[in-house]
Amino acid sequence: MNDDLADEIEALNAIYDSECLVPPSSSEAEVYILQPPTSVVYPQLTLRLRIPQTYPQQPPTILDAGSVGAALADEVLKNVWREGEVCLYDLVEGLREVLGGEPEPEPELPRQATPPPPPREPTPPPAVTVDLTPRPSSPDLSSDPWIIAPPVVEKKSTFVARVIEVTDAKEAQRLINTCLADKKLAKATHNISAYRIVRENGSTIQDNDDDGETAAGSRLAHLLQVMDVQNVLVVVSRWYGGVKLGPDRFRLINTAAREALVLGGFVKEEKKSTKGKGKK
Repeated sequence: MNDDLADEIEALNAIYDSECLVPPSSSEAEVYILQPPTSVVYPQLTLRLRIPQTYPQQPPTILDAGSVGAALADEVLKNVWREGEVCLYDLVEGLREVLGGEPEPEPELPRQATPPPPPREPTPPPAVTVDLTPRPSSPDLSSDPWIIAPPVVEKKSTFVARVIEVTDAKEAQRLINTCLADKKLAKATHNISAYRIVRENGSTIQDNDDDGETAAGSRLAHLLQVMDVQNVLVVVSRWYGGVKLGPDRFRLINTAAREALVLGGFVKEEKKSTKGKGKK
């Protein structure tokens, strides 16, 4: 297994499911099991692929596509494969697009009329107990005033940065947890975060988390220091598109973060003209 394929397996299993792409057993070298997200139409969709060691210079071969049919799966693969570029993410999305329809509901049969029951002597209604105990609600990302920058897209990877004012480390962590609980952001390959808080006495509280993207959190924290922004939390979400970016990914993470900081008015020279702009 080469590095390109290993990275793609990790990305697919992070985006969809831990068993979306299963490596081969020792008895079947180069044969992989691909299980795209299921739908009502295809509740159990499994493909067997032969992925050569020369991939992505050479395409995978579909050995078995189950109920979908090899012809249809081959057509989707043919449309998404480009020599030298990994294509399994696009194959999954292509299959989801082709097979994602929902079946039409069965018509409801008319019910036979039944004679009304004989009248009964009215009885007093039972006592109703209302539970007024407040229940904890699930985190809602939209309830906090995030400033969201336009997406940065490079070679099918998408980077989205959001910033928000914070003055307390616990509040910063709560906001990070809210992001991670959001369904859309939870599907991101990485959610890199950093915050920088400057107290009235001049002391600084700062922390970062690279969420598996080694060194990305510390680089993001360094950006906050260089720009001398204060009392801000920035979260950059990356959705891996199947093409390795190399060191450029760090530049793109910082580019997205810088745009959000400017839109949010956290950059000193921009504060008067841009405070509060951007999508909330």
